[in-house]
Amino acid sequence: MQFSIKSALSLLTIFSASALADHGHGYLQNISLYVESNNTEINGNGLVSKHSGAGVDNIYLATEAEQLIYDNSKNLVYRDYAGQYKEYLDGDSDGFIKLTVSDDLFATFLFGDSIDGGKEYMSWGSAQTGFYACKNVNEAYNYSASQYELMYYPYEDKIDNDSCVAVKVYREFNN
Repeated sequence: MQFSIKSALSLLTIFSASALADHGHGYLQNISLYVESNNTEINGNGLVSKHSGAGVDNIYLATEAEQLIYDNSKNLVYRDYAGQYKEYLDGDSDGFIKLTVSDDLFATFLFGDSIDGGKEYMSWGSAQTGFYACKNVNEAYNYSASQYELMYYPYEDKIDNDSCVAVKVYREFNN
């Protein structure tokens, strides 16, 4: 059996492409986000966005999940909006998690492997904790009067809303 340099390079190319695909380096990935919680009412709920201001959509829990795109080379979660621009997942100093047309982002969201169930949990920077599902958070359209809104509070003792339930956010890949 003869093994040529051309064959070796072909195999190396295949293995390299496979390794990159497995780890997702530089790829855009279609994802949906879900929450995990000890609260059975919300455990497994998907995340969706609702209009909350000019170029801003806050994030809420729902039975379905919105499709988003994750650019893992830039650690950006976004969606294409109306074929004209992107809305990026972001957070603000008041704890609101939102999609925004601004590319001047306050938060960096990362995904990492987890031992429990193999889910890839989202973190704000390096913290997977701090995400909460809350009602009555005093947002512009009062959606949270009847629907849980995703919030981020890095310090549990700073939460002044009894409805808040700790959650972990994880992603699932879409085709």
